[in-house]
Amino acid sequence: MDSVAIRSFPTVLSREDAMAQASKKGGPLGKLLLMGKEVRELRLHFVEYSILIFQALHSPNFVSRTFFGDRDKKAQLCRVIANGTTGGAAWAEEIPQELEERTVPEDQVQGSQFSLDQLTGRGQKLVLRVLRRRIGGLPEVTLKEAISVYRPFYVALYGEAVEGTKIRYLPIAADGWGTHRTF
Repeated sequence: MDSVAIRSFPTVLSREDAMAQASKKGGPLGKLLLMGKEVRELRLHFVEYSILIFQALHSPNFVSRTFFGDRDKKAQLCRVIANGTTGGAAWAEEIPQELEERTVPEDQVQGSQFSLDQLTGRGQKLVLRVLRRRIGGLPEVTLKEAISVYRPFYVALYGEAVEGTKIRYLPIAADGWGTHRTF
């Protein structure tokens, strides 16, 4: 079996804690779908993400220009984390600073299925949407840095693996970080 050297977030969730979460089967929908199925296997898996750092240049809005005399362009750095598997981008307020260098079996690593250009485009749209809501106007957004990193996940597999049937699984973030949607 071949090994691959990767840079990943540190694993903070123990295997026992992940097994406890897996036995709860997630939320109400997960409990319904996994009714009568037990955890058959718990694997550690690494998924490629990209940390994208954008620089946004924006002009002051009408109120700031008129009442406060603010006419200078302002620069702001924005961090986005993009999932290489789904192509989704999320605003990243905090990211673990210490990355670990690891050597893991090749079958535990899932590379990005999206190019850096696609991930950058989605991250740029997210930055534009957030900044338009916060400060208004149309900022100029450019990519400053892109860092490839792997996030560790425990994957809990439920039920028997039978050919021709779908196996149910539940990913559990082993790095202690998560993204949450707000409405």
